[in-house]
Amino acid sequence: MGLPTAPTRSSAVEHRAVLMLLVACVLWGMSFNWNKDGQALLGEHLGVVMGNPDAASVAPALLLALRFLAAIVLWACLFPRCLRGWTMRTVRGGIAGGTLLSGGILLQHYGLAHTTESLSSFLTSLTILFTPLLAALVLRQRIGAVMWASVAFATAGVALMTIYRAEGQFDRGALLGLLCAVVFSGHILVVDHVGKREDSFRFTLAQLIVGCTIFWVFCASWSQRLPSAGQLIEAFSDTKLLALAGLSTVFSTVVTFGLMFRFQPRTTATRAALIYMTEPLFATVYAWLLVGRTIGAVAILGGALIIAGNVLAELFGRRFEARDSFVTRPATYSDK
Repeated sequence: MGLPTAPTRSSAVEHRAVLMLLVACVLWGMSFNWNKDGQALLGEHLGVVMGNPDAASVAPALLLALRFLAAIVLWACLFPRCLRGWTMRTVRGGIAGGTLLSGGILLQHYGLAHTTESLSSFLTSLTILFTPLLAALVLRQRIGAVMWASVAFATAGVALMTIYRAEGQFDRGALLGLLCAVVFSGHILVVDHVGKREDSFRFTLAQLIVGCTIFWVFCASWSQRLPSAGQLIEAFSDTKLLALAGLSTVFSTVVTFGLMFRFQPRTTATRAALIYMTEPLFATVYAWLLVGRTIGAVAILGGALIIAGNVLAELFGRRFEARDSFVTRPATYSDK
């Protein structure tokens, strides 16, 4: 019997990428509570300082715009190399990725305002199903029986977690969560395609800039009057709000997106989507342990069916992985 062979460099790189993406998912899972509480606090303070209760409706997008603005400054200071070497490929990739990223985040955050953290995170995990589906539509690949079984499992799970949950209806928050999953699936494919060809530091900054711009435009179009600098300073005089915004900026924006855009291209798009599926598990555990939120038996069963559908989708995805051009191209940047 021969000696066991040492792992290849490519497998070691992928294992490291998987680990880094799991770290990102832990932070994303924790951030659901930070974002929900931060939006609620900012909305309350805006209603007071602006003398208009309706001003609270712009809080989710405004908090995102401020987060991304701070993240741009922090990223540029930490990695000044990202300011050099821009090309049209950087710009095009940033526009495509940043538009899908900001669109998905807006759907997620406005959906989060109308549903629970756990449900929102579980629905977002449906990217594992939509990612290979979108790839099949774009690349003209046949959808097999296993994929349809995955969709059936996940659909049943969504029904149990929404239609038959305590609120008793498929509400607006659940619908926005599903739309968010579709948009994020497109973003995963863009990151897979562009990330294998573009420097991750520039690519990250480009997407942050585009996303920040879209958030500010959304804020301006959503509200007739935005808060002044003085009103924002007054609102953020609340130390709890400032702490929540700081946590979200550093850990669920700079760290997580930095890890995602650098390490996702070192694995396959389908496997990355499966890794992102762990986010709702971390969100549920965090909400249960630290926030005291409970989840019923029917919702747990629904979550289990969604996970079953995700696993089946991953197994199906691995059957055509080797044929997919968008998952087989080697990374062109160095593995530093």
